[in-house]
Amino acid sequence: MRKCIIFDLDGTLVKLPIRYDIVQKKLKELFKTESDLSPLIPSIIKKSNGNSSMINNAFELICAEELIASESLEEIEGATQLIEHLLAKNCTISLVTLQCRKSTETILRKLDLFDKFSSIITRDENHDRLTQIKKTNELLGFDPGNVIVIGDRINDINCATKAGCTSILVNGTDIASKKLSELKNIL
Repeated sequence: MRKCIIFDLDGTLVKLPIRYDIVQKKLKELFKTESDLSPLIPSIIKKSNGNSSMINNAFELICAEELIASESLEEIEGATQLIEHLLAKNCTISLVTLQCRKSTETILRKLDLFDKFSSIITRDENHDRLTQIKKTNELLGFDPGNVIVIGDRINDINCATKAGCTSILVNGTDIASKKLSELKNIL
C-alpha cells in the first residue's frame, strides 16, 4: 500500500535562523502592544480581531525575516537522504509549513528539493496545522491511515493524531524524539 509522508519544514528539515527579536519588535509596533505575540501565529490572529489586512501585514513582516533567514539556513542532517530514500520506496512526499510561500520555495530550491514534493501547503494557503494536514490528505487522495506526519513540535504530533495520521517527533530533546537521520532505518 502506498504511503504519504508529510514533513514540516523549519526545525524538521532545516534550521531557519529567524531573528525573532526583530519579528517581535516589528509586530509590537504594528499591533501597538508591549506584550510578546506568543505563540506567534495564533497571537497574530487573535490580536488582529478578524482584520485580514492586519493579518496580511503581520505575515508580510514575518515573511521578510524568513527570506533573510533562508540565506543562512542549515539543512538538518539526513534530510535530503531521507527524502531520496522515501521516493525510492515509492512514497508520496508532501510538505506543510507555517513559513510563507516565498521563503518555502526559496529554501526548497536552495536544497534542490522543490520538485520532490507532490504537495506544498504554506502559511499563505492556511495557517492552521491540522487544516494543512487534512487538506494534504484531501488533495492527494490519501486515507489518513496511510499517512505519516514528521514534525519537530508537539503541535505537529497532536494535529497528526487529530487528523487520524501516524506521527513521528524529530530533532527534539524529548526522549520519544528521533533524529531525522535515523528514520531511514524505520521508514
